[in-house]
Amino acid sequence: MKSPAYLATYQTTATIDHEQKRSDTLLFAGIFVAVFLVTPLLIMLGLMIGFSYLLGSIIVLAVIASIVTWPVVGFYMIAASALLVEQEALLVNGKPLYSLYVFYWPPRYDGLIERPIGFLMLFIFFVLICHRFVRRERLLYGGELFWPFLLFILCVAYGVVHGLTSGGNLKIIVLEVRPFWYLFLSYLLAYNLISHKKHVRLFLWLVILSAGVKSLEGVYIYLVLYHGSLLGHHEIMAHEESFFFIAIILLVVLFCLHYRYRPQLYTALAILPFLIVATVANQRRADYLALLIGLLVAWILVFIVKPKARTWLAITLLLTVILGAAYVAAFYKSSGSIGEPARAVVSIFYPDATEEASNLYRNIENYDLKYTLRLNPMGMGFGKQFLEPIPLPNILILDPYYLYIPHNTIYWVWMRLGPIGFGAFWFLIGSIIVRGCLIARRLRDRYLQLVAIFVVSVTVMEIIVAYADYQLYFYRNVIYLGLLAGILMKLPAFDTKEDAPAHEATDANAQLALTNGRR
Repeated sequence: MKSPAYLATYQTTATIDHEQKRSDTLLFAGIFVAVFLVTPLLIMLGLMIGFSYLLGSIIVLAVIASIVTWPVVGFYMIAASALLVEQEALLVNGKPLYSLYVFYWPPRYDGLIERPIGFLMLFIFFVLICHRFVRRERLLYGGELFWPFLLFILCVAYGVVHGLTSGGNLKIIVLEVRPFWYLFLSYLLAYNLISHKKHVRLFLWLVILSAGVKSLEGVYIYLVLYHGSLLGHHEIMAHEESFFFIAIILLVVLFCLHYRYRPQLYTALAILPFLIVATVANQRRADYLALLIGLLVAWILVFIVKPKARTWLAITLLLTVILGAAYVAAFYKSSGSIGEPARAVVSIFYPDATEEASNLYRNIENYDLKYTLRLNPMGMGFGKQFLEPIPLPNILILDPYYLYIPHNTIYWVWMRLGPIGFGAFWFLIGSIIVRGCLIARRLRDRYLQLVAIFVVSVTVMEIIVAYADYQLYFYRNVIYLGLLAGILMKLPAFDTKEDAPAHEATDANAQLALTNGRR
C-alpha cells in the first residue's frame, strides 16, 4: 500500500511531466507554423533579390542582434573579419575564389565613403555608448595609449587638410587615411570591450583557429587549384596572410619557451604543417626576416622575465642559430619548396634575377619618396602622387594607386606627414613597445605575460614588413595591430597570482610560512 506522501509526490511529478510535454508540444507547433509561414516568404524574397543577398541580410541581422545584446561580440566580429577575410577578392587563376563583402562593397554600392567594416565598427561604438549611457557609466575609456594615438591622428588630420588645400584628390585622401582611422578605432574597441581574462584567451583561440582555416585554404589552392606548382605565381593568397601565419609560428615558440597552455599549444601544433606549407607557397620574403627579428625580440623578453631559465634559454638560442645557419647553407641553392625560406633570407642580401627586379623597383620607389620629402620638408599631404625623378614602371593595370601608396609604408607616412607626423608615428609605435615591455615585466600571470610578449613582438614584426610590403595600408593588419594594442593595455587589470611564475610562487609561500611561524 502506497503512503499518502508518496501518492502526492507521484501526482505532482506526473502533473509537472504533463505540463512539460504540453509546453514542448506547443513550442514545436509554434516553430513549425513559423517555419511554414516564413519559408515561402524567404523563397520569394530570394528570387527577387538573389539568395546570396538574402543570406547575407540574414547574417547581418543576426550579427546586429548579437552585438546589441552583447557588445563584446562586436570585438570578436571585428577580429574575425581581420583574421579571415581578404581586403580585396582573392583571385585564383585570374578569377575570384569567393567574395565576402567586409572590406569592399558589391559593385552596385562601390563608391561609398566608408567600407562595411567601418560602418560595423561605428555601429559597435554606438551600441556600447548606449549601453553605458543607460547604466550611467563613463561612455568611453582611452587608456594609456590614447594620447599617443590622438597625437598621431591629429597629424593625420593635418595631412588631410594640407592635401585638400594643395590639390589632393578627395577619393585618394579617404583611401589613404582610412587605415590610420581603423587603427585608432580598433584600439578603442579592444580597450573598451575586453573586460576579463577569458576574453583574451578566447581572442587567442580565434587567432589560432583562423590561421588554421586560412592555412587549409592555402594548401587547397596550392595542391588542388595550382596542382602543387608555383610556376608563374608570386603568391597564392593575399600578401598580408603570411604575416598572420608567422605570428602563429611566433606564438608556438612562445608557448614552448615561456608558458605551455597546452590546449592552444597542441591546437597550434596540429595546424603547423599546413601553415608552413601555405607560408612557403605564398612566397613573401619580408615576412621571413620579420619572423626572425620577432623571435629574437620574444627571446630577449623571455630571457628578462625568467631569470632562472637564462642558462637553457642561452643554450637554446645558440643551438637554434647553429641549426638555422646550417639549414640556410644547405638549402639556399635548392630549387624545391623546402629551400624557399632559405632562399628568401639569402635573397635579401643577394637577390636572383626575379627578386633583383623587385628590389630595384623598391629602391627606385624609396629614392622617389625621399626626393619628394626633400622638396616638401613639412610633408606633401595626402591625395597627391609622389614625385618621380626616376620614373617607375607603369603598373597602373595591376595597381591603380601605385603612385600614391608605395610598398614602403614607413616612408609613405614620412612623405605624407613630414618630420612632425613621422615623429608622432614613432612615438605611438614606441609607446606600444615600451609599455608592452614594462607590462610584461610587471605581470605575474604567466599566460597574460605571454600575451604581452606576443603583442610586443608582433608590433616589431609589423614595422619590419611595413618597410617592404604595404603593411600599414592593409586594413586587416592595422586592425589586428590596434586590437592587440588595446588588449595589451588591459592586461594589468586581469593580473592575478594564480598563474604566477614558479619562483615567485615559491617566494610567496616561503614568506607566508615565515609569517605564520612568527605568529
